[in-house]
Amino acid sequence: MFERGSSIIKDPSVFDYGYVPKNLVNREEQMNQMETLFWPLVESNRACNAFLTGSVGTGKTVTAKRFCSDMKEHCAKNGKRIENIYVNCRIDNSENAVLVNLIHHFDAGYPERGFSTEEMARVLKNHLTKNKIALVVILDEVDVLLKKSTVDIIYQITRMSDDVNKPAPISLILISQESIYQLMDEASISTFKRAITVKFNRYSEEELKAIVKERAEMALFPGRITDDAIDQIADISNEFGDARMAIELLEKSSMIAEKGTAGEVNVEDVRAAKASIYSTVSESKLMSLDINRKIALLSVARAMKQYAVIPISSAERTYAVVCEEYNVPARKHTQFWKYIQDLERTGFVKTKVLTDGKNGRTTKLSLPDIPSKVLASKIETLLEDDIREEGVFDEV
Repeated sequence: MFERGSSIIKDPSVFDYGYVPKNLVNREEQMNQMETLFWPLVESNRACNAFLTGSVGTGKTVTAKRFCSDMKEHCAKNGKRIENIYVNCRIDNSENAVLVNLIHHFDAGYPERGFSTEEMARVLKNHLTKNKIALVVILDEVDVLLKKSTVDIIYQITRMSDDVNKPAPISLILISQESIYQLMDEASISTFKRAITVKFNRYSEEELKAIVKERAEMALFPGRITDDAIDQIADISNEFGDARMAIELLEKSSMIAEKGTAGEVNVEDVRAAKASIYSTVSESKLMSLDINRKIALLSVARAMKQYAVIPISSAERTYAVVCEEYNVPARKHTQFWKYIQDLERTGFVKTKVLTDGKNGRTTKLSLPDIPSKVLASKIETLLEDDIREEGVFDEV
């Protein structure tokens, strides 16, 4: 047990949620914005703040961590000391929990209970002034904290730098999918300021492809993933623009491929991974299809094989063969196209119309999840039951 070595996955730590790559895909603009915002901290030890916002999986957390790591390295080369602390407010979701987390960076034995927020804030400031360091605190998913607390912690932290006699430069990077200003009181807003927002847009399909390719190069042995598999992961993740989902699909696809015999991650592994995360294909949904649409879907599944996408013409040629196999008349192109549109509306297939200067418009088909072989097998079983029970096929 556990004796077989890995033939595909070289470094599984690359898939970890907290992994921070050296290079970030298409986040140069956000890094530059943060460099501008934190220039006063690096040059003159003045506290700075930033608010990072965008939907899930758009790189907010990894960008904040990469920026802080690079800034710390830069300052160290110039004889300046900056410390970074990351806090996930979904885990540490109270003011006390956050402050204890910060104090533990300097004093691991500090009691977790028994002190007020004000007392802990003073202890934290004493550590900062005593150690003569600047501190940058990343509060991730800070909206969870602000919705539960009195929001006084933002005010207390940002005010630490205002003491003329004992300044304690502590800077904040707040991260949230939604705006936080309506969750803060006026005092906190006035000290935090509004004009420091860094926005993160959804990743495009090409950007997701670049992210998957880069992670695959770091996590897998060379040549252990096909280009079609990378394309498939990017295509599936593109619906949400979510890099986190893309990385999770890459991880699960690689784990499934480890158990297979192909020796590489292919599109069938990706479909199986997608089905294990969230499948749009269920037995009940397949059973709800009439016989004609089951045959159309079976045609797509058989034509798909190990391809990421196929032209609709390939599926239609296979459709004619499947109809002959089940002894039913093949419908014309217009009706077959209607079946495909119905299957797309129910989530079984995806279509994409591409324009080619030479050949005009071409419709491409893909399966969002579930391996084509598995899908074909399920439909074949259901068709056998349908034929046995009904004996005839509907006309539409």
